[in-house]
Amino acid sequence: SRCVLKPRDTHEVAGILAHCGSRGLAVCPQGGNTGLVGGSVPVFDEVIVSTQLMNKIENIDTSSGVAVCQSGVVLEQLDRSLADQGLMVPLDLGAKGSCHIGGNVSTNAGGLRLLRYGSL
Repeated sequence: SRCVLKPRDTHEVAGILAHCGSRGLAVCPQGGNTGLVGGSVPVFDEVIVSTQLMNKIENIDTSSGVAVCQSGVVLEQLDRSLADQGLMVPLDLGAKGSCHIGGNVSTNAGGLRLLRYGSL
Protein backbone atom coordinates (compact mmCIF):
# COMPACT_ATOMS: atom_id res chain seq x y z
CA SER A 1 0.00 0.00 0.00
CA ARG A 2 1.05 3.57 -0.62
CA CYS A 3 -0.73 5.16 2.34
CA VAL A 4 -0.10 4.42 6.02
CA LEU A 5 -1.94 6.53 8.60
CA LYS A 6 -1.00 6.49 12.28
CA PRO A 7 -3.79 7.92 14.44
CA ARG A 8 -3.10 8.76 18.10
CA ASP A 9 -6.60 8.18 19.47
CA THR A 10 -10.07 6.88 18.63
CA HIS A 11 -11.22 10.35 17.54
CA GLU A 12 -8.60 10.34 14.77
CA VAL A 13 -9.52 6.75 13.82
CA ALA A 14 -13.16 7.80 13.51
CA GLY A 15 -12.16 10.69 11.23
CA ILE A 16 -10.05 8.41 9.03
CA LEU A 17 -12.83 5.84 8.73
CA ALA A 18 -15.42 8.50 7.96
CA HIS A 19 -13.20 9.94 5.22
CA CYS A 20 -12.40 6.54 3.70
CA GLY A 21 -15.98 5.33 3.98
CA SER A 22 -17.40 8.38 2.22
CA ARG A 23 -15.00 7.85 -0.68
CA GLY A 24 -15.27 4.07 -0.93
CA LEU A 25 -11.65 3.51 0.11
CA ALA A 26 -10.77 0.16 1.63
CA VAL A 27 -8.97 0.14 4.98
CA CYS A 28 -6.58 -2.42 6.48
CA PRO A 29 -5.88 -2.12 10.23
CA GLN A 30 -2.38 -3.02 11.42
CA GLY A 31 -0.97 -3.49 14.89
CA GLY A 32 2.19 -5.36 15.80
CA ASN A 33 2.06 -7.51 12.63
CA THR A 34 2.65 -10.67 14.64
CA GLY A 35 -0.46 -12.54 13.49
CA LEU A 36 0.15 -15.74 11.54
CA VAL A 37 -2.96 -15.71 9.35
CA GLY A 38 -2.27 -12.53 7.37
CA GLY A 39 -5.22 -10.49 8.62
CA SER A 40 -3.16 -7.30 8.73
CA VAL A 41 -1.57 -7.76 5.30
CA PRO A 42 -3.15 -5.54 2.64
CA VAL A 43 -4.36 -7.48 -0.39
CA PHE A 44 -4.84 -4.60 -2.79
CA ASP A 45 -3.98 -0.94 -2.26
CA GLU A 46 -5.91 -0.36 0.96
CA VAL A 47 -5.28 2.55 3.28
CA ILE A 48 -3.31 1.09 6.20
CA VAL A 49 -4.38 2.33 9.63
CA SER A 50 -1.57 1.57 12.06
CA THR A 51 -2.27 1.48 15.81
CA GLN A 52 1.42 2.02 16.58
CA LEU A 53 0.92 5.49 18.11
CA MET A 54 -2.14 4.44 20.11
CA ASN A 55 0.10 3.15 22.88
CA LYS A 56 -1.15 4.74 26.08
CA ILE A 57 -2.27 2.92 29.21
CA GLU A 58 -5.11 5.16 30.35
CA ASN A 59 -6.08 3.64 33.69
CA ILE A 60 -5.31 0.73 35.99
CA ASP A 61 -7.96 0.09 38.64
CA THR A 62 -6.34 -2.12 41.27
CA SER A 63 -9.65 -2.63 43.11
CA SER A 64 -11.39 -4.26 40.16
CA GLY A 65 -8.27 -5.52 38.38
CA VAL A 66 -9.30 -3.73 35.19
CA ALA A 67 -6.89 -1.91 32.90
CA VAL A 68 -8.02 0.51 30.20
CA CYS A 69 -5.56 1.07 27.39
CA GLN A 70 -5.36 1.98 23.73
CA SER A 71 -5.18 -0.78 21.13
CA GLY A 72 -1.52 -0.14 20.26
CA VAL A 73 -0.15 -0.92 23.72
CA VAL A 74 2.43 -3.71 23.49
CA LEU A 75 1.45 -6.74 25.60
CA GLU A 76 4.76 -6.81 27.49
CA GLN A 77 4.48 -3.08 28.31
CA LEU A 78 0.99 -3.63 29.73
CA ASP A 79 2.10 -6.66 31.73
CA ARG A 80 5.02 -4.71 33.25
CA SER A 81 2.79 -1.79 34.20
CA LEU A 82 0.31 -4.17 35.80
CA ALA A 83 3.10 -6.01 37.65
CA ASP A 84 4.02 -2.71 39.31
CA GLN A 85 0.48 -2.78 40.76
CA GLY A 86 0.61 -6.46 41.77
CA LEU A 87 -1.48 -7.54 38.78
CA MET A 88 -0.85 -9.34 35.49
CA VAL A 89 -2.34 -9.79 32.04
CA PRO A 90 -3.99 -13.24 31.85
CA LEU A 91 -2.25 -13.74 28.52
CA ASP A 92 1.33 -14.64 27.64
CA LEU A 93 2.51 -15.01 24.07
CA GLY A 94 5.87 -15.58 22.42
CA ALA A 95 5.39 -12.27 20.59
CA LYS A 96 4.64 -10.35 23.81
CA GLY A 97 7.43 -7.87 23.10
CA SER A 98 5.85 -6.69 19.86
CA CYS A 99 2.19 -7.76 19.68
CA HIS A 100 -0.47 -5.15 20.40
CA ILE A 101 -3.27 -5.67 22.90
CA GLY A 102 -5.82 -4.64 20.26
CA GLY A 103 -4.84 -7.59 18.11
CA ASN A 104 -4.83 -9.89 21.12
CA VAL A 105 -8.39 -8.90 22.00
CA SER A 106 -9.68 -8.93 18.42
CA THR A 107 -8.34 -12.45 17.77
CA ASN A 108 -9.15 -13.81 21.24
CA ALA A 109 -5.50 -14.80 21.64
CA GLY A 110 -4.77 -17.37 24.34
CA GLY A 111 -1.14 -18.23 24.84
CA LEU A 112 0.54 -19.93 27.77
CA ARG A 113 -1.87 -18.81 30.50
CA LEU A 114 -5.08 -19.76 28.64
CA LEU A 115 -5.84 -22.97 30.52
CA ARG A 116 -5.32 -21.41 33.92
CA TYR A 117 -7.02 -18.02 33.44
CA GLY A 118 -9.25 -18.45 30.37
CA SER A 119 -9.42 -16.27 27.27
CA LEU A 120 -9.80 -12.53 27.06
